[in-house]
Amino acid sequence: MTAHAVLYLRLRGGEGELGRALQAEGFTVHYLRRRSMLRAACSTLPCQALIADPGTGPALAELPSRLLPRICLTLEDGAPPSSGGAGLALAADTPPAEIIAHLRALLRRLRGYPPQYRAGPLGIDVLRGRASLAGQPLCLRPRELRALALLAHRPWQAVPTAELAATLHPEGDGCASLVSTYIGRLRRLLGARFIETLPGVGYRLTPHEQVLP
Repeated sequence: MTAHAVLYLRLRGGEGELGRALQAEGFTVHYLRRRSMLRAACSTLPCQALIADPGTGPALAELPSRLLPRICLTLEDGAPPSSGGAGLALAADTPPAEIIAHLRALLRRLRGYPPQYRAGPLGIDVLRGRASLAGQPLCLRPRELRALALLAHRPWQAVPTAELAATLHPEGDGCASLVSTYIGRLRRLLGARFIETLPGVGYRLTPHEQVLP
C-alpha cells in the first residue's frame, strides 16, 4: 500500500477526474459505489481519508465517528469551503488539484495517523496493514489486524468481548464466537500466552507473556 490511502464514495461509474488525479499523485484509491456499503468499508479498509460525492452526506452522518477515517472531505453542490477539525466541505466543481492540496494539508495536520502501536516485541502499523513480532512480519487478515490493534492500544487492560465484536462487525452481525475465532488465529501466530482470556469479560494483551499457563 502507498503512503496514503483514500476511500472515495463515488456513486457514479468510472474513476472520474478526481480519482485519476489522486492516483497520479500516488494515492491508493478505494472506490465505493453504494452508500449501504460505507459502514463495512470503513471497518475493513485502513484508509487515512474519505472523500464523498454530493448527496452522500446523510450516509456519513448515520455512522459513528469512531468508524470514519479521521479526515473526511465532502464535495457539495454549490457549497462554499468550510472546515471543522479534520473535516472539510468543498464545492463539487472545485478543481482536482485544489482538492488534493486541501487533502494534503489535512494529512500534514494529522501526521502519524493511523497510529502505530508497540507492545513489547509486537509492532502494528494500521495504515499499511502490517504487524510484526520480534521483527518478523505477521500475515494477518484485516479483522485480525483490527482486533490486535484494539488490544495493543490498551496492553494489560481488559477489552470486553462486546467491544471487540462491535468494532470488528459494526454492521451488527458480530458475535462472541466470531471474536473467539479471531483471537484463536492470533494466538496461533503470537503464541497461546500472548493474549489472555478473562472469562465473562473479554481479552487482554500480555506482551511480556507474564500470565499463568
